[in-house]
Parts: sequence; C-alpha cells; structure tokens
Amino acid sequence: MESTGLAEDRTAVTGGDGGGPLHVLFVVPSLHGGGAEFVARTWMAWLVSRGHRVTVVTTSGKPTDEFLPAGVEARTLAGQRGQSRKTAALRRILTAAHPDVAVALQAHPNLVLLAAARGMGAAKPPVIISERNLVSLGLAGADLSHRMKIFTAKRLYRHADHVIAISHPVAGELVSGFGVSGERCTVVPNPATAKVAPGTRVDRVPGTAAGVQLVLPCRLVKQKRPHLAILAAAELASRGIPAEVISFGGGPLLDDLVKLAEERGVVFRPMGWVENWFEHFGSNSVVLLPSDREGFGNVLVEAAAAGVPSVAVSGALGVADAIVPGITGELALTAEPSDLADAVERAAELELTGIDRWLDRFSPAGSGAALERVLRRTIAARRG
Repeated sequence: MESTGLAEDRTAVTGGDGGGPLHVLFVVPSLHGGGAEFVARTWMAWLVSRGHRVTVVTTSGKPTDEFLPAGVEARTLAGQRGQSRKTAALRRILTAAHPDVAVALQAHPNLVLLAAARGMGAAKPPVIISERNLVSLGLAGADLSHRMKIFTAKRLYRHADHVIAISHPVAGELVSGFGVSGERCTVVPNPATAKVAPGTRVDRVPGTAAGVQLVLPCRLVKQKRPHLAILAAAELASRGIPAEVISFGGGPLLDDLVKLAEERGVVFRPMGWVENWFEHFGSNSVVLLPSDREGFGNVLVEAAAAGVPSVAVSGALGVADAIVPGITGELALTAEPSDLADAVERAAELELTGIDRWLDRFSPAGSGAALERVLRRTIAARRG
C-alpha cells in the first residue's frame, strides 16, 4: 500500500481559509475499547502533528491514560454523578478552555456536549457531533434507557453546528430520521488503515482450489450473526470447497459456535481478541462480516489494505462504504448461507490490485485532512 507523505498533505489542506493553528476539544467515552475511541485517538494525533492544540475530555472513568496521544491534554468527567453534573462540569471546561471548536463522538458524548454548549451565549464554541452507528436498526429490543437516549438525540442533533457521519447510510439516517440539515452533514472517512503497516500484504493465491479460510473478525454477539460463518463454510463444503472458520474476537456466543461447528463438521478455530488480526491471514483467506447492521466496518478496509478480499451482507448498509464490490470484495444478496457462499466464491477470485488511491481515502492523512477541512469550514460558517 502506498501512503501519502505528510508534506503532501500539508499542501493539500492548508489552501482553504489559510487559518493558523486551532484549539480542538474532543469529547469521547474513553481513549480505548472501541472503534470510536480508536478514530478519536488517530484524529487527535493527526491534528497535533499539524501543529494544532488538542484537549480531550472523557465521559467515563475507564482508566485509559496509557492510550493518550502525545501532545494531547486530557480532562475527565469521571466522578460526576448524573447527567446534569457531567453537563455542568463540561460547560465549565468549555468556558475555561475556550476552544475554537468542540467535537464529540458517539451518542452519549454528543448529547453531553450539546447540552453543555446550550446557554453559553457568545462563549459557546462551534459544536460538531459525530454519529458512528445505524441507530434505527438497533432500536428493536433495546431497553428504555437506550430508547430515551435516542429520543433525545432526535431532538438535539439538529442543533449541532455540523454533524459528521461515519458512512453515507448513517448520513442518510441523520438527515431523514434526526432532522439534520443535509448542508450541515458530512461523511468523513474513518482512518481505517492506521493499524496496517505499509507493505503489509498477504501472498494470496486467488481462487478456491486450495479451499477457503473464512476469517471472522468480530465480537461473537447477536448483532454480528457469527453463526452464519459456520453455515457458509458448511455450504461451501457441500459444493466440494474445503472451508474452515478462524475467529478473531471473543464473546458470549463462543460455546454456541463451537457446538454448531461440531454439528456441521466445520473446523472452527477461535483465536480470541487479536489487535493486529490482519497479520494472521492464510494464502486462501476471505474475510466474512455477516452482521445484520454496521455503521461502517473498519475490518473490511483493514483486510483490503492487507490484500485480502471481504464479504458482507448488503442489508448491513454501512458496509457498502467499506467494500468496492468486484474490486475489494463482494456484498452478499442476503444472509442466506447459499448467498454468502456465492459471494465468498466470487470474492476468492479477486486480486485486489489498483486500490491504493481508494485506500488513501481511509489513511490517517486522508481522514485527518477531511476532518481538518470540516473543522475550519464549521468555524468559518459560525463567524459568517
């Protein structure tokens, strides 16, 4: 994979308003433990490398200081009991820090930031919130607390100065379901290749002559539907294509998957959580992410950066931003094992060539440059 040099990116992003260094304040749940936290850390490190001042405020008490990017000042709302106290504490931080712009990631930090900014008058900084999930698809069966949070989000999100979406399906939901103006909603690509070192590429043999190793890179939970990987492998075996499943990620469904694999005669190797899971591909690997919904799907881009094709279900929506069908992978028509197996067979034939410019979109430089433009234009719009 070819990476874009920092000098090139400086030239690319300083043309806009030509402004100087900014003070950017982030509000996040913590600094480690999920995709949003990883994205926030990568954005913070990028902005610091560009000469900006960055402050981060965490809303939880999770001890993650060891993940604080160099040069970033950290504050926390831990110890503040109840949302009203967290909101008041964040308002005091905003008033004292006087950032040029404040950015939150995920629903809870988004709401805390929006509530804290209300009533600040002229001292209120431009507020940017970022939604990372397809919210509506996750409401079925959700508890009352989550439903109330989303109800509040549908009332408050529209009041943000700008909204960043993780993918185009998420942006569509924000505009249609949350009342966010399309003119104030931007899709900023995730820095999904940040973990994949340049030159990391599997020596793949396209095709299914050597069988298929289905790689399952997700938590073993209901939303991810990991049992479909076992069923897809069994379907491939019935077609005369030897298939095994290797899983990177633990979860409560592990025992069920082991039992299902034994019943279907499928080799299943659970590896647990592995940070750099993409360094363990075989020459016949195909990544399978059978989730019923995804806001995006970082693992699909990580796989492509390592030279391995992916398969996801078209109905998961956000995955369409993370796969180029026929180029980096395939979108299965449905979640039926036969459709998944069809998509795996097609994906196995792909060679993943000529995708460097597409991957650059998801590099720290590409994602960071897009974020910086959104920051500057949001600030300029407020001044205007």
